[in-house]
Amino acid sequence: MKILSIETTDKHGSVALLDGERVLRETFLPTTGRSAKTLAPALDRLLREERRNPAEVEAVAVVVGPGSFTGLRVGVATAKTFAYAAGAKVVAVDTMRTVAAGFRDAGNTIRFLSVGVDAQRGAVVAQTFELSPHGPLPVSERRLIAAADWWTEENRYPQLVFTGPALERFRIQSSEGTILADESFWFPRASVAGRLAAARLIAGESDDLWSLVPIYSRLSAAEERLHGC
Repeated sequence: MKILSIETTDKHGSVALLDGERVLRETFLPTTGRSAKTLAPALDRLLREERRNPAEVEAVAVVVGPGSFTGLRVGVATAKTFAYAAGAKVVAVDTMRTVAAGFRDAGNTIRFLSVGVDAQRGAVVAQTFELSPHGPLPVSERRLIAAADWWTEENRYPQLVFTGPALERFRIQSSEGTILADESFWFPRASVAGRLAAARLIAGESDDLWSLVPIYSRLSAAEERLHGC
């Protein structure tokens, strides 16, 4: 099954084309400029480089959040539009799980991984996973917390490793001895999301095109003012 995968939840966006769980090609989006201007050309180039017609795409995977408001809206809207036009299935993939699934521990010595996504205004969306031969398993709920509180997670889990896009902004708050993942593992990738989507498709799972919506970490500033938050 040909799967087109879209990741735009952070400024380090990417797109990928897979045949089942096998990655055929992955392209990274420019870190400057808005994804609305770069995503469609990147998808077109990806398919042309692989000599694929859009009609050959059988499923579209999209990382639905949490992440940046603009990136989420652009990615989900593009995925839904492409899936509708191509008659393809659509599969939603969680940002936290995508980051965790992309982490690699060469020595197999790490057991727990805490993923953090920048929620703006000094906050982080965090979730902890236990690494297993079957992939990352969540051991905590996804929650919105103050960035300063994220680091206290290491008191709950032995040898906890921190990763995720939030490190780009908040790593300077970490204390000496805190274990941070290599920067190459901080950001979600379309290739990883595509593999996660392939596993769901193999299990007979997909999502409803019309009801699929982004997962926002919090209300926008305007919405919070409207609701008096």
